[in-house]
Amino acid sequence: MTESARRQNHKGLRYHVRSFGCQMNVYDSERMSELLAAAGHCPAGSDDEADLIVLNTCHIREKAAEKVYSEVGRIAAAARARSEEAHRPLIAVAGCVAQAEGEEILRRAPAVDLVIGPQTYHRLAAHVDRLISARGQGERLRLVDTEFPPEDKFT
Repeated sequence: MTESARRQNHKGLRYHVRSFGCQMNVYDSERMSELLAAAGHCPAGSDDEADLIVLNTCHIREKAAEKVYSEVGRIAAAARARSEEAHRPLIAVAGCVAQAEGEEILRRAPAVDLVIGPQTYHRLAAHVDRLISARGQGERLRLVDTEFPPEDKFT
């Protein structure tokens, strides 16, 4: 099956979630995968097969942020080999590094489309839909969602 035929036969994206760091990241990556699958997307076996690559990060690990930037650079270089911007994979940075770095990730890594913190994973699929919609209209949207939800516990 050709790439364009595969895209037409599947309404959602193929995603690949990768964990860097602590055991909690593994759990969070599974949670993000479940959210994406529930939204109609399907898992890919590797970055090369993915339309969406999620790098789930841990800020505690040594040089965590630098590892993320290095990995984004590697993914972006591989994506440049793809012929059209429309076929470039969406790149999301999630987790603790995303929470700590926020907008700085977009500034330092132009290939990143979405920065999402641990407290906002429940909005991942909606953000992906927004990115897909913008791309379908020939636009590029870049999003940061690291805001903690308001809590009523202490009021």
